[in-house]
Amino acid sequence: MTDVDIASNSHWQEILDTLQLSKSVAEIDTHDIEGKEMVSLKMWEAFYYIYARWKGFSPRIDDTKSRKSDGEIYIRRWVCNKEGFRNEKFLNMPDRKKRPKEITRCGCQAALRILRLQKTNLWRCQEFVPFHNHDLVIPSQMQFTRANREVPEAVAAQVISMNRCGIKTSSVVAHIALQSGGLDIRVIPESLILTRWRKDVKTSSSTQVGEHSSEHQKMTQLSRFGALNAYSNSMNFFASHSEATFQMAKMELEKLNTIFRASYEEGHNSQNSQPTTTYRDNPNIIQDPVRVRTKGMASTNSRKGTNDGVQGGRQCTLCGGRDHNKRTCMRRTGV
Repeated sequence: MTDVDIASNSHWQEILDTLQLSKSVAEIDTHDIEGKEMVSLKMWEAFYYIYARWKGFSPRIDDTKSRKSDGEIYIRRWVCNKEGFRNEKFLNMPDRKKRPKEITRCGCQAALRILRLQKTNLWRCQEFVPFHNHDLVIPSQMQFTRANREVPEAVAAQVISMNRCGIKTSSVVAHIALQSGGLDIRVIPESLILTRWRKDVKTSSSTQVGEHSSEHQKMTQLSRFGALNAYSNSMNFFASHSEATFQMAKMELEKLNTIFRASYEEGHNSQNSQPTTTYRDNPNIIQDPVRVRTKGMASTNSRKGTNDGVQGGRQCTLCGGRDHNKRTCMRRTGV
């Protein structure tokens, strides 16, 4: 399966070898999965969640059966989150006080059912339905679905520590985005083009950004920097739970830091190592365009200095003088 990012899914290659699959996610059919066996329930769960992410739907557990004697699970079934229909009693409530939620279930039949064999303790697929009766989500938006909205423990710990130090939320989000590889925005969607933008911004909004060869080396270094940051943050989180692992990680990091610093200073990696740039220096971050001033009364600064040499300001409607209005005018008060 060439359409799944194997680098971000460490168990995917092992699953492919076990199931003997060489098709893309969109081409997987019922006969490719039914009857196949894997050694554990977690491998089937990892397969279906990765498959669902790249297919474009969100899975959920529908049925689980376990033995009463020892409580071990021997049947598990996953379905699409749009499986089934909403109960009629929630659709026709005479004393409803709140507006009903949007109907999300449409009777989708997509499912995966596995069974543990008693003789071999292997998990065999009994049912696999890859067909959906609704529109699927594109992979670039799958992180917003319910099944994928989770933050790793290491990233959560880092966000909490940065927030306690007084770093504002926008800076925290920018830092997390940078260490994850950066925001790669190449085209402005038409829905984000505002009417107050200049004409040249509107006409050039569809041009691609970050395609210059001179920026390729810098972007490669930023990508590596973000990947190493993600790995090191995860390691730091787990190593900080005990004194022994903390000391071990500290010693190893000191050794690696000495080696890499010496290599950097000697110039071995001078061609591929550029100084770390800030989030705002990323060429793939599209900045806000210059806004056009809307029609209306000119500002006070533009009215300063009139033709008669008098300081700008509002005029009194009674006497035409300045520095007062009709309520405090001497003609009205009779002073």
